[in-house]
Amino acid sequence: MPGQFLEKMKILLSNQDYEKLIQSYQEQPRKSIRLQLQKMSPKKWELVCPFDISSIPIVDGGYYIHEEKIGNHPYHHAGLFYVQEPSAMLPPLLVPFQKDFKILDLCASPGGKTLALSNQVPNGFVLANEVNYNRAKKLLSNVERLGLKNVVVSSMSVDSLENIYQEYFDVILIDAPCSGEGMFRKDGALKKDWSIEKVDQLSIVQKELLEKSAGMLKENGYLIYSTCTFEVKENEQQIVEFLKGHEFEIVPIKKEFEEYTKPGVVVDPNYSTNQARRCYPFLYGEGQFMVVLQKNYQHNYKKVEDHLQDLSVLERKIVNAFIEENCIHFDYVLKKYQNNIVILPHDVIVPRMTLLSCFVKMGEIVNSRFVPHHQFVKAYGNHFKNQCHLSLFDDRLCHYLKGEEVEAFVDDGYGVIMVDGYPLGLYKAKNHRLKNHYPKGLRYQ
Repeated sequence: MPGQFLEKMKILLSNQDYEKLIQSYQEQPRKSIRLQLQKMSPKKWELVCPFDISSIPIVDGGYYIHEEKIGNHPYHHAGLFYVQEPSAMLPPLLVPFQKDFKILDLCASPGGKTLALSNQVPNGFVLANEVNYNRAKKLLSNVERLGLKNVVVSSMSVDSLENIYQEYFDVILIDAPCSGEGMFRKDGALKKDWSIEKVDQLSIVQKELLEKSAGMLKENGYLIYSTCTFEVKENEQQIVEFLKGHEFEIVPIKKEFEEYTKPGVVVDPNYSTNQARRCYPFLYGEGQFMVVLQKNYQHNYKKVEDHLQDLSVLERKIVNAFIEENCIHFDYVLKKYQNNIVILPHDVIVPRMTLLSCFVKMGEIVNSRFVPHHQFVKAYGNHFKNQCHLSLFDDRLCHYLKGEEVEAFVDDGYGVIMVDGYPLGLYKAKNHRLKNHYPKGLRYQ
């Protein structure tokens, strides 16, 4: 461990907790998963789960897991779970969500917190933003795999978002880029990259994210700020400086978190940063700082105008004909974003902005013919009439995930491969041969 880091932790922690921290670095980090609760309930998961698991306290659908390399398991391909360390599961659980909330996940990649937020607002939506485009593509990949229906993915600067949205979101989550001290046990590269200079640089970024988020939040809305570092300058001190310039107040975090976390550090007696919570490797998962702020004033409001297009009469005719032929009835709102037909779970306004995905990409119309997209299958595959059901122990499952054709007694036309009843991917059948439409980049190597 970096010497300067250890000296700082000696000051920050009691002697007993410091010894626990040092001891925890001799142990292996615990692996864990979070369920996609829109697809799989904890009760059912515990009946069908093929892994050795145990429940994580506090988190509904969170489990410790003892297997290695589960990313290639068919259930992972089917989007039933997301691999995430335990303390990172906590920030999206801190506020009393309403089902129709509009949420901004400002630094969203790789997508674990987006999953948790999406599960809590089935009648609302989540704007999952990641300014780094390569990381945003990873975020989109996870949103597609998990079959999230109410998520928009963007890759925009906080300045651009601030210009579009004013007094708009009910909740903003800032999982801020940080020096990563809480992940030292899990990621050795972070230890090598750590420095006091890096802390100073990142604190500037964190301050800007907080400042720009204030105006995008509704009056009485919640701002969740989290990091995976122990550094006070990036955590409590950052919050105090923000509160000095804005009419926000710290909201106490629910009592059940107290057993698994430590109070925040008080850096100014005029501000109750002890109501923030800190995770340490000797308590719960790895390292995490989290605090909830509530806004107490109104900002200048600018109405958001819808940018999504209605389908033309011909486009709607083509798409509806595909749905009627291939799907059983389900509720949907169809719109057009660029050349894509998109499905909204309900009416939502989407302004003019650069998006990687807009809710669920249903597909495209090519030469007057509708071509379905993989994301449509992952989100709405259960509604396809034509399904090929495979179990975990069916050899055809592995062949399909390799991108190969398989045989099955199904009707001709488009259909969905289901693994134990969960949508995996698309095929097009003819004479009982299923042409593989599983995306090349996702296939077994």
